[in-house]
Amino acid sequence: MADDAPGPVRRDRRDLAARILVGVLLAGWLVLMLRNLGVLSLWMDEGFHYLAARGILEHGYPLFPSGHIFWKAILYAYVLAAGSFLFGLKAVTLRVISVFCVAGLVALTYHVGRRFFSRTVGVLAAVLLAFSAWELEYARAALYFAPLQLCYLAGLYFFFRGYVEDEKRFKFPAVLFFLFTPLIHQLGMGVIFAYPALFLMRGARRFFRRDVLVGLTVMVLLYLGIQIQEFFFWKVGYVYEKTEQSFGGMIGYFFGNFNLDYFREFFRSFPRMSLTVLAGVLLCLGTVVWRRKGGRPMGEPAPARSPWLFLNLCLVFPLFFFGFFRTHVQPRYLAQLYPVFILLFLLALRAIGRGIVDGLAAPAFGIEKDRTRAIFSGLIGIGLVFILTEGVRPGRLLSVVNRRYGDPITADIITSSGRFEHYDHESVGKYVAAKLRPDDVVIAIHVVFQKIYVGRVDYWLWSGGPGTWDAWEKTADGWKDFYVGARWINNASDLRRTIEANPGRRIWLVTSPSLFRNDHINPALYDYISVKNADKLVYRGKDGMSEVYVWNDPELTAGGRRTCEGEWLSTRRGVVLSGPGMSGRAAVSWDGRGGGPDESTTKIVRRFAAGAYRATVRYKSGPGLSGETSGRISLVDGRGKSLRTVVLSGDSRRVDEEDWREADVEFFVAREQAVGIRVQVPAGCALAIDYIDIRPKEGEP
Repeated sequence: MADDAPGPVRRDRRDLAARILVGVLLAGWLVLMLRNLGVLSLWMDEGFHYLAARGILEHGYPLFPSGHIFWKAILYAYVLAAGSFLFGLKAVTLRVISVFCVAGLVALTYHVGRRFFSRTVGVLAAVLLAFSAWELEYARAALYFAPLQLCYLAGLYFFFRGYVEDEKRFKFPAVLFFLFTPLIHQLGMGVIFAYPALFLMRGARRFFRRDVLVGLTVMVLLYLGIQIQEFFFWKVGYVYEKTEQSFGGMIGYFFGNFNLDYFREFFRSFPRMSLTVLAGVLLCLGTVVWRRKGGRPMGEPAPARSPWLFLNLCLVFPLFFFGFFRTHVQPRYLAQLYPVFILLFLLALRAIGRGIVDGLAAPAFGIEKDRTRAIFSGLIGIGLVFILTEGVRPGRLLSVVNRRYGDPITADIITSSGRFEHYDHESVGKYVAAKLRPDDVVIAIHVVFQKIYVGRVDYWLWSGGPGTWDAWEKTADGWKDFYVGARWINNASDLRRTIEANPGRRIWLVTSPSLFRNDHINPALYDYISVKNADKLVYRGKDGMSEVYVWNDPELTAGGRRTCEGEWLSTRRGVVLSGPGMSGRAAVSWDGRGGGPDESTTKIVRRFAAGAYRATVRYKSGPGLSGETSGRISLVDGRGKSLRTVVLSGDSRRVDEEDWREADVEFFVAREQAVGIRVQVPAGCALAIDYIDIRPKEGEP
């Protein structure tokens, strides 16, 4: 992976070709990644940044509804607020910033690779980043990882140009990025390890100069101030594990123990690539020793100015620091180091390719020309890229861009979110918001999202202990969460008492997938909600897991709900209709005018015991539809295999008429498992689905 074009003309042409290639790659990548940004609900930590941006727009600083200030990622919050001021505070506005930051990161990585190493390294680094599962996920989320990566790599680049290569015009940008990066997230403090790298590479004489010491002093003071403020004063968003809030507790926290957990996280996510990078570190150090003894080839940089050595030190030093930094171990906290990791992976392969050719192939086959050696070593390096690269799959791009509720997320190791599909906090919240009265009571599990979508939350339901989500504080008015200030309910008895204490008011309970996690909602709470009050279920989100229950509203709960109401289906083109004559006063409809086919799968939360069942579909279809062109409803098992299919035949009636028809089918479940509903609606099909109800077959237990 080396550039071997003779003469400036051919070199310029190849540079132009490489830039065009990267430009075309980025243009196509952007066109795809900007699609469907606002289709899915805000989730994970996106809600915190939404509230921070809203606080800035309303108050000028990131004030949360609880009255606490969200200092974490404060510069990122102001960037989100600026975008929202111009284009509106919504998911697509917040997420588009990450898309452009990843695009900038890809372009910068190409430039760094080209400037310090070779065109081939730059192009390959850009391609690997553009199609990395990490970057595809980060680019689609309103989280700080993408801007952090961009500023982190930019800071290292400017620092190397300014202080290692002594180019004066790059010194100020380097200091600027070093000051800004920790304000995007505290993890950005890792850029400061460029200073010990400079000391080891250039020695004490270069290090102890005014231009170095002034910038270093300013940064140390800023970073120390950030850590002290976080440790003693932050109420929300802290990174560290809570411990004794004293100076001794702080010292013990940072220097109390050491582990290699974050080294292991890189190996866990990218085992082959991590071993390659480790081999590259050893080769780099060996090369440094060899060059110091006079073995440096013509044209190669001295160890004191080696960008390869610099990047290795800027990867290893922060990882060692993480050994002291007691966070909840998360692979995503390594995101800022990932572009450096990619570059070092390619450099290691380049060194391995050169070693194979120079040490084995050249002597064996008598290869003497440098150009021939470069070609063979480059081919070997590129071949190893295809063999050893992990987590880079161009085919995944479309699946990420077109993701809908229920689609599997296979990047759980990378994000370490514990979430295997996207959660739907939005539709459940908007369902409640559309029906909310001033005297209603709102209880929610994920209070941040329901503060966003419902507009208010009175009680927070959470029974998890320390380490799950430690968001409670004792106030003069009792225990509350410190994000939105909702009263805390942590057991079934208190939930029941809260409901009984408000007999004349509607009580809304908005749940989330945490309802099905014992470490978030204990079995007694789950039993009280999902078993004893199953008849209070009035809505289920498009993820098939988030739900809405209501007490003291006989009209909404009359007759109970079916297994799956039509409006609960996770359709991609269907529109929810409201009105009389429908179960739950709503249904989902396709008007048949324009658009392509619609296919989606919705999970049913509860598991079905082994036995025979009857599924009933209440629907109506548009005029002139035959069995071949009508919709289909399939009952599928947990692996997506069809159990039985219901064909929804057409007739002459219109969708908006009152006549509904039913179709029945029997199916058998061989063992206890989850059952899903797959809906297939052909293009041009006019169809409405009121509900799908599944009951044990008569005579079955």
